[in-house]
Amino acid sequence: MSLIHKVNPVVVPFLDSKAIMQAVKEPIDSGLAFHGHVQLDHYRKGDLIHTQQGSNTFCTEGMAYMLNIMFFTNSKAGSAIFYTGIFKNNVTPAVGDTAVAKLGAAGTYGECQDADYSTPITNKSSYVVVSTATASCTNAAAAASFTIAPAASFTVYGAFLGTGQAKTDISGVLMCAKKFGTARAVIAADVLAVTYLITCTTS
Repeated sequence: MSLIHKVNPVVVPFLDSKAIMQAVKEPIDSGLAFHGHVQLDHYRKGDLIHTQQGSNTFCTEGMAYMLNIMFFTNSKAGSAIFYTGIFKNNVTPAVGDTAVAKLGAAGTYGECQDADYSTPITNKSSYVVVSTATASCTNAAAAASFTIAPAASFTVYGAFLGTGQAKTDISGVLMCAKKFGTARAVIAADVLAVTYLITCTTS
């Protein structure tokens, strides 16, 4: 029996395309990838006492949100579509994490609330980027800044980007998250600055 008789008739026309058959046999070299690079700066009494960098985990929920805006008919919600948050539970983010399960006052990340940091008040810090002509965007010019509350003393284990503005919001989308390589024990008036660089590559 010939090959063509073994194959689903719907597939047969594609077998005549050399480009398609080559793509099937070899790895795709025109893929699109996003990489999130996170920098944490820890200030105490105005002095930088610690800095660290590392890669984040992009969540499926966030990637679906992005694709629906770019290729489907969804539109982004408002001018500041992402907000930066910090969390105090010793949790390693995973691809399947969602805002409803991980964020808010009861989420398993242990998202920091009003009692943990006083600035900004009530809401998370906006992720503010400018228009770019390159394959990267960053909030380096306006890093997300968190001033620890006057009576607070705890450990910060990581940071995340999401679409929910309020510290208690779980209705938004969890875009990506990062567990710091070194957790930070913070005290009153400490300032944590989180810089997120997101790069899109075709390799």
